[in-house]
Amino acid sequence: MDDNAGKYVVHNGTLKEYTDKLGFELAQINSRAAYEVIRIIDGVPLFFKDHYDRLTGTFNAVGRRLEMSFAQMGENIHMLLEKSEIENCNVKIAVFYETEDQQQLAYISKSYYPTVEETDAGVKTGLLRIERDNPNAKIINVSYKEAVAKRIAEGGFFEVLLADSKGRLTEGSKSNLFFVRDGKVLTAPGEYVLRGITRKYVFEACRNAGLEVVEQFVAADEIGQTDGAFLSGTSIKVLPIKTVDQLVLNSPANPVIAAVRREYDEILKKYIDKHVKIW
Repeated sequence: MDDNAGKYVVHNGTLKEYTDKLGFELAQINSRAAYEVIRIIDGVPLFFKDHYDRLTGTFNAVGRRLEMSFAQMGENIHMLLEKSEIENCNVKIAVFYETEDQQQLAYISKSYYPTVEETDAGVKTGLLRIERDNPNAKIINVSYKEAVAKRIAEGGFFEVLLADSKGRLTEGSKSNLFFVRDGKVLTAPGEYVLRGITRKYVFEACRNAGLEVVEQFVAADEIGQTDGAFLSGTSIKVLPIKTVDQLVLNSPANPVIAAVRREYDEILKKYIDKHVKIW
C-alpha cells in the first residue's frame, strides 16, 4: 500500500484507521491482487458498474471467482468517502485472491491530475519495449512497475508507450493510446491491451463527434506519419501527447483530439449529474 494517501482503509468490509501497525499487517498478505482505480468527482465514483464488471472479468481471466458483491464494493467506497470527508480523489479497490479467504481493501490512492498547461500543451512520452503477459487482466506486477518507473525517471517522461516484440505500439503503462491519421482515430485491437474504462467512453465520445475509430496497430516507426496522438485514463481523461522521445507531434492543436476532449468531458458531466443523488 505504498500508494495509500488516506487516513482510513476499508478491510474486508470494516472501516479501520490506517496506522503503521495496520500497514505492516496488510503488507504481510502473501498473495497476488487484482485491482481497480476509480476516480471520484463530486462524490460520484465514475463508471462504477464498468469497474466492477472489469474486476469480475479479471478474476475470470485468472480462473477465480470474485467473492465481493456489487453492493458491497459500493458500500466500501461510501464508507471510505464519508469518513474521510473527501469528494474528489481516486479510490483503489484491491482483492487478494490467493489467500484462503479473499482479502479486500479499499483506500484513497495517490493520484496526479494533469495541470491545465499539460492538458493544453500536451505531455512528453517515451517508448518502452515490453509486453504484459495478460493485458486484459488488471493484476499488480512489481517487476513491470519497476521497469516503467525506471524508464520514466531516465527520460523525464509523463508516460511511456509500450511496444511489443514486433515494434507495434499497444498502450501506455497506465493508460490507453490513440493516434489520429486522416481524420480517423486509431488504437490497438482490444485483445492486445487493457480495455480501459475511459477507453470505452473515448469510443463513445468519438462516435458523438462523428469520428471513426479503427482498431489497428501503429508501429513505432510510423508515429511520424500520424497527425497526433493522445492518452486516456482514469486520472488524465483525454490527454494530448506533445513528444514521443525526440519526435514532436502537433497533438495539442489537432481538431480531432480537441473534439474528443470536448465530447468526453460532456459524457462525464452527464454521468455525474445523473448519479450525484444516488451517491
